[in-house]
This record gives sequence, C-alpha cells and structure tokens, in this order.
Amino acid sequence: MTEILERSNIRLPGGWRLLLWVLVAVAALMFIIGLVTGSAERTWQAFLINTVFWGGMAQAGVMLSVIWQITDAKWGRPFKRLAEAFGAFLPVSFVMFIIVFFGAKYLYEWVEHPMHAKAGYLNLGFFVTRNVIGILIMYAITYFFVMASVKPDLGIARKLIPGWGGAWAEKMLRGMGDPDAEVVRLEQLSRRLAPLLGVIYAFVMSMVAFDFVMSLDQEWFSTLFGVYFFVGNLYTALALMLIIVAVVRRKPGLSEYMTITRYHDLAKLTFAIAALWTYMIFSQYLVIWYSTLPEEAPYLIVRSLPGTPWYYMFWALFCVLFLLPFVGLMPRTVCRNPVLTSVIAGVMLIGQWFAHYMLVVPSIQGRHGGGNWHVYFGAPEILLTLGFGGAFFLCFFTFMGRVPVLPISDKHLCKSWHGR
Repeated sequence: MTEILERSNIRLPGGWRLLLWVLVAVAALMFIIGLVTGSAERTWQAFLINTVFWGGMAQAGVMLSVIWQITDAKWGRPFKRLAEAFGAFLPVSFVMFIIVFFGAKYLYEWVEHPMHAKAGYLNLGFFVTRNVIGILIMYAITYFFVMASVKPDLGIARKLIPGWGGAWAEKMLRGMGDPDAEVVRLEQLSRRLAPLLGVIYAFVMSMVAFDFVMSLDQEWFSTLFGVYFFVGNLYTALALMLIIVAVVRRKPGLSEYMTITRYHDLAKLTFAIAALWTYMIFSQYLVIWYSTLPEEAPYLIVRSLPGTPWYYMFWALFCVLFLLPFVGLMPRTVCRNPVLTSVIAGVMLIGQWFAHYMLVVPSIQGRHGGGNWHVYFGAPEILLTLGFGGAFFLCFFTFMGRVPVLPISDKHLCKSWHGR
C-alpha cells in the first residue's frame, strides 16, 4: 500500500493543465462575445445544456460511491475514489446554476408570459429560491459524505508516509483523533449519509429536471421526466468512469485492485443503467402516444416523427444510447477489453450530450418556428462544451492529486481473488 501511495497518485502534467485552462478561458470569452453580439438566446441555450450535463454528471459520480456504500459491493470499492472525484466540480456547478438565473428571460417563456394555471409554481422568485435551497442541501450532504470517505484515507496515508499530502492534508485532518478510531466513526457516518443522499439526489435532481429543462416548454409536463433525468446522469457518469478507469488502472499496482473482472462488472452496470434509461423513455413515449393529449403530444411529435427537423437525430441517439451499449457491452470479450470499451463509452458520452441538447433546443427555438439542429450547433456550443469539460477535469485532477487513489481505509477494499 505504501508503494501505491508513493507511485500511483494521479497528477496532471503541466502542459495538459495549461491546455484545460486555455479551454476554460476561450469558453468564457465565447460566452461574453455571444452575449454582446446579439446571440444571447443561443449563448444562454448552450450554457444551460452544459450546466445540466456536467453538473448532473458530477453529482451522479458521487452517487456511484453512494450505491457501492449502501450495497456493500466489494467489486466497486477500487473505483470509489475516482467516482467521488467527480464531486470536486460541484462548487463550480453551483456557480453555473446561479449564472443560469441571469439568463432566465432568454430561456424561459414563463418569465415574461406565464401560464395562469402554473404561475404559482413557475415564477422567477420561487424558481430561484427552491433551486438554490435544494441544490445547496444536496451539495452540503455530498460534501460531508465525501469528506467522511476521504479523511480516514488521509490519516492512514500520513501514518504510513509522514507528511503525505502536504499542507492540504494537514488542514483537512486538523482536530482529527486517532486514525484507527476515526475510521470506525466516519464509516458509520458514511452509512448514515449514503441512504439520505440517495433520497435527496432523486428529489433534487427531479426538481432540477422539471425546473431547468422541462419548464422550457411551459405547456408540457411529464411525471416520469425527473426519473429519466437522474438515471440519465448515472448513465453519463458511468460512461466517463469506463474511460477514466481504463486509463488509471495502468498505473503501478492498481491493476491488482482494478482487475479486468471488476472492470467488466463496471461495464455490466453501465449496460444495466442504459437499459433502465431507455425503458424510462419508452414508458414516457408510450403513455403520451396512447393518450394523445394536446398539451403532451407536440413535445414528442417535434422530436421523433418523420418530416420534423429532429427526426434523424432522435433515431441516431436511439442507436447510440441503446443499441450500441446493448450490442457492444453485452459480449464478455468486449467488456474485458478496456480500449474497445472506452471507445464505446466515448460515443455514449457524446450521445448523452446530444440527448440533453435535444431536450433543450427544440423547446427554445420552436417558439420562433425554427429548430433545425445544424443551425444551432457550431462554435458557441463546441467551445462552451470544451470549456465546461476543461473546468470539470481541472477539478477532478486537483482532487485526485491530493488524495489516495484507492480508498485504503475501506474494509471492503481488497486485491484480486480467484481472478476477480
């Protein structure tokens, strides 16, 4: 374990870090240019897509650790710290959600032309208040959950290697008692926080889905939309995890913990979540198609019927986000090949971004009689997405550079046994 602590820290080379900062700076410049050159609506549109995409994925990454904690799953423990590192983006994500409020009049028709029947819920004051409170509560519990997981590892790491982690680790451990006793106390805290965070995640992410995305079309509603949204976040986080784990497990000593069989298990979980996510879509589609209510049907007609601007993208996403994982992640040989699985996961990750894109753009541009995707996809969307991605990975690597790559205090962490 001492060798892993010394040799397997995940640190981003200076050149790559500089590149990520450049992407963030270019995205910020693109955002400002878009606002001052008459493209405010399109700029806010791209900003909203990336806020819900990257913010949702960051929270869902931590939820993978929550799932492994609740279920006592041994196979997922080597990936636990990587999943928790997604949460390093959450403070940035909170700022991005706050910024979206300033573009509300460009995004949400109900700000200036509210429906009387929904005005009690869809009004800017209540919109801001409930989301700020809800997201703050979820992020606060997430912070305490991650700290309860990280602090025992930092204590053990500094016990094995005096001074490990430097000033940051010393600051985090200030006031902490004996590492062995703290492991027990914080493990119990994690067990209490995990189910609570699971419930809060489902509730708050459903509210985010309803408020930030579904209310773009204030006439449309769906009670399944929240479930579809937070399951989709898990799908996105798992796709990125497959890529990250495929790279990280090459570091010295880690392949004994992140074995190929456990990687296969991660791919199988991704397959299962992809199937569940598709089932959510089908359930929603079937009910709306069968009822043919005028306030529900247009939402799907615009996106899925022949002759509409989004028809081909709808079926392309069906192939990428359901058929590809269904066919690609089912064979054992593929799931045990990290390179090939990473390629599939990369395509799925891009597909999930476009799934968010297709939820947002038709609702906004459809008010003006437009909505062809190629008209509203170009430099603003690409540069803002790269900027958000740059910020996400800067946060991820900053976190991983300060903590042990493996949860060394976790009683369920173990090396390979009988090929597992």
